[in-house]
This record gives sequence, C-alpha cells and structure tokens, in this order.
Amino acid sequence: MAGPIEINKFDAHDRKMIKEFIMIPWTLKIYENDPCWIPPIIHEQKKFFHPEKGYFFEIGEAAFFIAYRDGKPVGRITGHVNSLYEKKYDTNTGFFGHFESINDKAVAQALFDAAAEWLRGKKKTVMQGPQSFSIYDAVGFEVHGGNVVPVIGLFHLADYYKDLAVTCGFEKTIDWSCYLVKKIEDYKPYLKAVRDEYLKSQTDLEYSIFSKKDFPRRRKDVLEIFNTAWDGNWGHLDLTQKQFDMLIDELIQIVVPELVIFAEDKKTKKTIGFIISIPDVNHIFRILNGRLYPWRIIRALLAAKKTKKLRTIIMGVLPSYRGRKIDDVFYLRTIEDGIGLGFEASDCSLIVETNYKMIGALKPLKAENYKTYRIYQKKI
Repeated sequence: MAGPIEINKFDAHDRKMIKEFIMIPWTLKIYENDPCWIPPIIHEQKKFFHPEKGYFFEIGEAAFFIAYRDGKPVGRITGHVNSLYEKKYDTNTGFFGHFESINDKAVAQALFDAAAEWLRGKKKTVMQGPQSFSIYDAVGFEVHGGNVVPVIGLFHLADYYKDLAVTCGFEKTIDWSCYLVKKIEDYKPYLKAVRDEYLKSQTDLEYSIFSKKDFPRRRKDVLEIFNTAWDGNWGHLDLTQKQFDMLIDELIQIVVPELVIFAEDKKTKKTIGFIISIPDVNHIFRILNGRLYPWRIIRALLAAKKTKKLRTIIMGVLPSYRGRKIDDVFYLRTIEDGIGLGFEASDCSLIVETNYKMIGALKPLKAENYKTYRIYQKKI
C-alpha cells in the first residue's frame, strides 16, 4: 500500500530545493523512454528560477512545491501570481506551472491542491495553467500531436498530464496550436508572384535582414512593435525589458540573418515591423540532455547542421501600418529565403485559436495543425 503524500513548499531563494525541483524529470525518469522529450538546459533553468536573474520575479511571486511519498519525490508544481496580469485583466486569477508528476491521481491532486491553497491565500478564486511562468513561456498540456517532437522553444510533457488535469476538475480555457507548411518548394513560383504584387504598393517601405552592427538601434523598436502589435491577443502581457532582453539574447545566438527581416519607413527610418524565424535545432538539446559538456556540444553542433525545418517564432507590425500586406511579405520572403537556405518546412507556432486572421493567412499554404497545447482552469 502506497504511503501518504507529503508536500514541501519553498521559494526561489532556497537554491538547494530549486535544484531538486529542476531535476525532478530526470529523478522520476518520466521521459526515460519518451523520444519526444527535449531536456531543458539545467544551467538556464537555474537562471530562470533565480530571484534576481530571472525576469518573472520583477512582476510576480511564486511558490514551489515538491510532493514526496515514502521520502522520495513523486512530483512538482508552482503556484504564481502576476502583477501585470492583474493590472490588465483581473485580480481573481492565479496560475500553476512547471507541473511534473508520476501517473497517479492522488499525487496530482495533492500538487494541484497545494498550489490552489497558496493561491487562495493570495485571494484568488480561479487557478489557470499550465503557464510556466507567463503566456510567452511554456504553456499548456498537449492534447493533440503529443507523439511529435516539438520545435525549438516549445516543450513536450507526459501524455497523461491532460488526463490528470481533467480528472482533478480542470476544464478547457483555450488552445494554442502549431502549424507546419511542408514542401515549401512547391510554392516558390506562387510566392514570388504574390510578393512582387504586394511590394508594388509599398514603395515607401524598405526591407532588410538582421545585422549585428545594425540591430542595437532596432531593439527598442522591436520591443515596442511586439507589445503594441500583440495587444488584444488572448492573454497578452507586454514583455518587460528584462524578459525581452533574455529572449533576444538567446535568439541572437542561433539566428540566421536571412530569416530575420525588418520593415522600415523610408522617410522616418523607424522600424515598423519585423519577423524572426530560426532553424529548428530542438533535437540538439536531446543530445545535450540538460548539460553543456564540451563533447555533447560538438555532437549537438554537428546535428544542428542537418535541420531542414525552421520556426517563425515572433512577428509584429505597428497598427498604423496594418492592412498593407506587410505581414504577408514577411511570410512569403521567409519561405522563399528558407528555400534558398535548404529548408524544406516552415513551422508557425504558437497561434491561439482565436487568432482567426493568422490562421486564415496560413490556409493558402495548406498549413497543417499538427500539435495543440491546452490551457486549463478551475475554481478554487
């Protein structure tokens, strides 16, 4: 007979417990035989959860929980609140995230209850998640395509997590999906014709690709564009400067200049739109297995050269320039240049189910919805 479940609560300042929290997926061997799991880099996880280095603790508060049975860990979860969310949306909603558990309802229930109790102490009446920690971090449990390796920047979780959530009383909030355009070579003549037609009405604009020398002047514009362009998207919260810097600094390490395109107003010289796509090198993190050992890095770099898929990770156009097909030119040029660089498929992720315009724009390219992440919620 299984022993009782005990919960240990701690905060981000307890670095010893944070390390144990990070290592739970390895400790429990949840993904030992799962080819779709991409291990996170342990060093980056420590930075992410650090009370000074991590961006989240400037805008929120989090409690960490590890569940034990017979003295051995069996699961983990966070409960957290976000001050930016509360200013923009409501003060009733709190969140859970970073959920990992053995396939046991009692363990899952104990973890959800621990997070809910902490959130009730913060006067929350609804618990939503997984959001780990925000809408632009890892979100959702896979409800479709869990047998497909995720693209870079996304995560794979155990298939039974969605079932544990439903069994413990959670209901669907919203879905975010991944779309894949395959055999992009087939669209090359169509893409060039359409792009040239759109560019005829954009003589006041200029397009350019990423340059390390030029990018510093664009950083401020890119942050402004993203926060403005995505306002109104479900759950959007403006990226903080620290959050933006962490994201951009990571992307720059693997950027391919031709896959980062800017639109600039010729008269004002202001950046008014951008798109950032990156090679899908997620498979190299499986080789690294969480650790940056030199011999693993060499193997990973060799594997990275073999990728044939790219991911469009972030895009935005200032509202005053919308309706001019700038986003269409971004998509089409990315695919064209991707073909020239040897890529065979283009991934667009994540797109929320209520973003009908973006989903509609992908239909002519016969984009396949191959993976869906679901965010859940329940009253507490």
